[in-house]
Amino acid sequence: MTAEVRTIGDSDTYTRVLEIVDGDIRPLLKIHGGDVRVLQVGADGRVELEFEGACRGCALQTVTYAVGIRRRLLEVPDVSDVGMKGVNVSPIALERIAQLYEGYTFRMNTKLRSDAR
Repeated sequence: MTAEVRTIGDSDTYTRVLEIVDGDIRPLLKIHGGDVRVLQVGADGRVELEFEGACRGCALQTVTYAVGIRRRLLEVPDVSDVGMKGVNVSPIALERIAQLYEGYTFRMNTKLRSDAR
């Protein structure tokens, strides 16, 4: 596991973010040789991350960030926003990506869509 850097913010929020990163997100990224590092959990609830390993050059990093990471971390109470260093996506594009992948999940041991068999 990559060392995490905590700069500011509520310790409960920080702990919950790390639990989700370590338990839900990191294992899926590691399958493909990638990883993610938590740079900051701010007092305002903004979480700042950075891709590592194979994720840095992956063509799907924007989708992974928008659907697999951002959406999951926004479920945490007190998390107001999630940013990824090196991934610049407008709020409108994030909304379009979320709509396109609605019904899909990147969580382990779950169906990809509600209509999957």
